[in-house]
Amino acid sequence: MRKLLLLLVLGAQTIFAQNIQVTSVSPINTGESGNMYHPVFSPTGEYLLFTSENYEGLKMLSFTDGQVKTLTTEKGAGYGIKISKDGKTIAYRKNELINQRLFSSVKLYSLSEGKQQQLIAPTREPLAVGFSGNKPLLVKNRQLVKSQLSAVEIVPIVTIEDRKMVLYTGNSRKILTPNGENASYIWPSISPDGKRIAYVAAGKGTFVCDLNGNNVAALGKLNAPQWLNNQWLVGMNDIDNGEILLSSSLVAASIDGKVYQTLTTPDLIAMYPAVSPDGKQIVFNTERGDLYLLNVVLK
Repeated sequence: MRKLLLLLVLGAQTIFAQNIQVTSVSPINTGESGNMYHPVFSPTGEYLLFTSENYEGLKMLSFTDGQVKTLTTEKGAGYGIKISKDGKTIAYRKNELINQRLFSSVKLYSLSEGKQQQLIAPTREPLAVGFSGNKPLLVKNRQLVKSQLSAVEIVPIVTIEDRKMVLYTGNSRKILTPNGENASYIWPSISPDGKRIAYVAAGKGTFVCDLNGNNVAALGKLNAPQWLNNQWLVGMNDIDNGEILLSSSLVAASIDGKVYQTLTTPDLIAMYPAVSPDGKQIVFNTERGDLYLLNVVLK
């Protein structure tokens, strides 16, 4: 029994002793002249979505034929994109002014049909959308709308409301403030295994907690964090002087906060990473709106 426990402990230590090796870094040739920001991999790895610097419009780069296709030119479309498990449906938002007030709606774009349909009408209430498999899952008026889903199909959704994290699970709505109620929370996301939440507390850094907001681990500065797998996150260490961006590098951290490493060189301003489904590739944009691809392996 003692030997078994020792092996289990050593195995756990091995997981967190890994580091990430970058095997190659190369620009992605899309034929576009910059203005490619905030990339998102499809769950199937067949294509990459990107938008403009201010999230206006949405384009798709196919890895099959290398072609770029414009899906929409609507404002806000590139913010908070969600994609179905089979990669065939994209949920995006549309921002518009109605009577000089900002409203947001949610639309679904079908890649197989090349058509879009409205999922949520324009509203000023907080919105959040996700997918349970290939079925849309959405939060409207601070409630989880689950009419199309059975109880076993419902997956947790984490979003930001009034600068706080809110976790929706089934009939439960839970406000999470692991760094205190006065902190401002941004960029929350749930780990692939559904057990943890990564988030940024503005001015404090990036953290990981469980779904109850407990067992908090500090990771350092890791803005716009993305899950590489269940043990690692990647993000950006961007530095400015209050007005101008001075530098930004891609960084990775283990979920216990014990390992923190830089993945890119100082000659590149690397921002807003996106991780491939298998965790072996990372795409990022530069300050000029060019896209780059990192191939990585866990050592």
